[in-house]
Amino acid sequence: MNKKLLFTVAAIPAAFIIPAVAGADELAPISIIGDAVVNKTLTASITGLPAGTIINGYQWYYVETSEADGATTKKPISGATQATFKVPIEAAGKTITVEATSTSETVYKGDLRVVSSLSLAIAAPTFEGYSASKFVAPGETVKVSGAKVTDNSGADLQSSQITYSYEWFYKVGEVFTIIDGASEDTYTVPKDAIEKGTINIAVKVTAKAGASVVVSDLSDVLTVSNEPSNTLIESIQTLRVSDVKYNVTDFEVFKAEVKALDSQYQALSAAAKANVTNYDVLKRAIADVEAISALNDKVNKAGEVVEKDKPKYLKDIEEAYDKLDLLQRSLDVGDTLFNSIKDILKAPTDIADIAEVRRINQAITALLKYDNFLIKYEADSIESLKAQIEVIEADIEKVSKNYQSAIQDRTLKDAMQDIKKIEQFIKRFDKLSTSNTPNKQVTAAKSIRTAYEKLTYKQQQLVPAEYITKLLDAENAEENQINNLNTEIASYLDDDIYPMNPTAQTWQTHVTNVNRIISEYKTLTKTSAAKVVGYEGITQLQKDLKTAEKVIKQIESYTSLSNMSDVKESKLKSSYSSALNAYNKLTSLQQSLVYNEDQLLNNPPNVTVDNNGKEPTDKAAAEVLKANIAKFADITKYSFTELETAVNTATTAYKNLSSAARKYVTNYHLLTAASKDVKGVVSFHKKVQAAREEMNVGKQAKKIESIEKAYAKLPANQQHLAKPQFEALLDNRLVDENAPDISTLINKIDGLVINGLYTATVAEIKQLSEQYSSLSSSDKKLVKNATILKIAEADVKKVESFMKQYDKSFASNPTTIIKAFAKLTAKQMNLVSEDVREKIISAEQGQQGSNETAFSIVESINSLLQGGVYKADLQAEVLNIRAAYDKLSTSEKSIVKNYSKLTQAEADLKKVAEVHALYEAIPAENGDTARKAWQTAFAKLSKKLELLYTDMYKDDK
Repeated sequence: MNKKLLFTVAAIPAAFIIPAVAGADELAPISIIGDAVVNKTLTASITGLPAGTIINGYQWYYVETSEADGATTKKPISGATQATFKVPIEAAGKTITVEATSTSETVYKGDLRVVSSLSLAIAAPTFEGYSASKFVAPGETVKVSGAKVTDNSGADLQSSQITYSYEWFYKVGEVFTIIDGASEDTYTVPKDAIEKGTINIAVKVTAKAGASVVVSDLSDVLTVSNEPSNTLIESIQTLRVSDVKYNVTDFEVFKAEVKALDSQYQALSAAAKANVTNYDVLKRAIADVEAISALNDKVNKAGEVVEKDKPKYLKDIEEAYDKLDLLQRSLDVGDTLFNSIKDILKAPTDIADIAEVRRINQAITALLKYDNFLIKYEADSIESLKAQIEVIEADIEKVSKNYQSAIQDRTLKDAMQDIKKIEQFIKRFDKLSTSNTPNKQVTAAKSIRTAYEKLTYKQQQLVPAEYITKLLDAENAEENQINNLNTEIASYLDDDIYPMNPTAQTWQTHVTNVNRIISEYKTLTKTSAAKVVGYEGITQLQKDLKTAEKVIKQIESYTSLSNMSDVKESKLKSSYSSALNAYNKLTSLQQSLVYNEDQLLNNPPNVTVDNNGKEPTDKAAAEVLKANIAKFADITKYSFTELETAVNTATTAYKNLSSAARKYVTNYHLLTAASKDVKGVVSFHKKVQAAREEMNVGKQAKKIESIEKAYAKLPANQQHLAKPQFEALLDNRLVDENAPDISTLINKIDGLVINGLYTATVAEIKQLSEQYSSLSSSDKKLVKNATILKIAEADVKKVESFMKQYDKSFASNPTTIIKAFAKLTAKQMNLVSEDVREKIISAEQGQQGSNETAFSIVESINSLLQGGVYKADLQAEVLNIRAAYDKLSTSEKSIVKNYSKLTQAEADLKKVAEVHALYEAIPAENGDTARKAWQTAFAKLSKKLELLYTDMYKDDK
């Protein structure tokens, strides 16, 4: 199967498949349907072909007839192989036909059609943007338009099918001659066309479509001329009467004239515009008219501006008018705009405003009062101060903006900041609650106290009394606890014995109480703990209770054994000796805690001597020795020397006894204990003697400190025996005349601050600081209130730094010192000498009076300009104000908020003088150039300076 054929057949429209027609056995021609006109479409109609015929190809032809023999030939038309055929322009006047080929290679021929010949017509050419009544300027480019081509036979020609050619002519007399080289659709008129006689120009257009050609008639003549530009130039020249003055008697009329001239200019071609040599004059006039119109509009709308925006709005108007030069101001016919601006401007010269500023400043000053050369607020509460501030602020708002800057509002701002700071301070009390433990209350109070002490004196005075009471209550929350602890501790402590006199029934109560006292002490803050007296003693008592309890139990054990009948004598003796040895090792304080000592000391065990029935000859001597040793049971009846002699005698006697007789000395343990006591005291006495012989105060003090600790650890008997020499050492220790009195130092530190202010001078605080620094590290630990001194030292440094600033700057710049002084805390202020405080306060109080000079200068400066015009005799007035201003202090100068107006007046005087100098330089002869320079400079002066110039230099013309 032929797949290609199938594809082709499938691609042929159904109309190309000829249905079966009875009797269609001859080839029928193909008819051509449609108008045989260029750009029209012809269609080969195959409806007359035999039924079932399948057409798979077409070809269109040009049919040509030979003039010689009349023979016809067919030329296939390239690309024309479809059932339809759009007649091309080259087919005009030609005969065409078509053939169709079937799938059986049968060729069917179409009839002949003659394409209509073209009958072209062309309209006369015209020019873009021009008509016969307009001119063409030299240098301008003319573009041909119009010259539309049409076909009388009905062909709808496309622009792409037509080509154009151009011939340009210029008129010479009554005839036209061609312009060489001018063959495009545009022609640029030479700039020297008028000079060369190329005045009237025209163009002819030739159009070609296919083989047909048509030539247009000659266009209308265009005249080359400068006439539009020349006329406009002349009109523009009439806008001014001089370089510095417009030709205007009515602004609105002048504005309309300028607008009309600009419209004429915009209508010109670019080349014609280029010929308008004075267009800058028109352009400047347009800009100046717009500027004056805008300024007029702004002045007219001044009444609509809200009051708070009006000062800036009016200032902008004034500045805008001041920028106008003489030429621009000539548009202000009769100074109408200038006078309108003067009317709406209000120079700040009103006496009432200055008086109000002074009154407000006095009200601000009255916010403060002075107490012992310290500054505080007149109001006794935050609420009262707020109310005063609100009144002052409301008054300030009523003052014109020009004068608000002259208000001395530093104190007002400080007051508002102080209120804010106190409100923040009061919020700290939210963390303080009486429901908290005393420790937490004291801790919170410490933070609040620190913040309070950082406040200035006048800030502190704003703190409500109720909060000060709360602070003091919180700070003293541990006082009751401290007092109770001191009372309880005192009840438990004494020099030689503990006065508690415990019994078996009260023992545990005392132990519990002592433990509780120590636990409560540990809950105290560091500052409160320092107020507890005897804490070291109570901790020693806690230890002594534990030590004494062990001995008490040993005595109880011995007593229990002694009450038993079947206890071995050796066991009872061992228990007794052990308990007695333990008891004898106790210090006096510890022994005072042993409530059952009598059960030991008054109940020695009975000892049986067994010598197998034989008595030694020296038994009597043993009995005597035993009686003597029995006296050692109470050492308090002996001095050391007596005991030492008695012990030595007893020891010798004991050694002289026989072994059998020694058994009868059943209390030998007492001699052994006494011997140990003697030896212990001898050793202690050596230490005492070494301390006595030490001649260096510091070294002796250290040795005595060591001896005191050793004495406290001696057993009670040894303490009794060593006491005389120990006390003699203490009573006769070396005295350091230069040694600090710690208790006095502590008391002085405690009294440094009363009611939140220092009671000492800087020198006295430094002296206390030196005393504290000279202490040993151990002595420093005794000064529990050293923190107060540390804070005072920091405040002294701050005050000394302030005083350096005071000495350096107070005379030249008191305001700086006043501000620095205000930043000091209340305690720091109190350290500044009264003399200095008095000078600072006097300076602050005198500020208002001294400011009067500054206010007078403010008024004088404001009076320089009256209604936007400088006053007469400006130069002399400015010199006077300058001299007065230069005499002001730095702080006073800061009050002259309108100082820039003075410097502006000085600059304006200088500028006017410079212009006058140009006038002075004009020579008597040939001075045109110099005069021109002066006129130019004069024209640039603002209206304000123009009036100033004419007032100062009336003869300059």
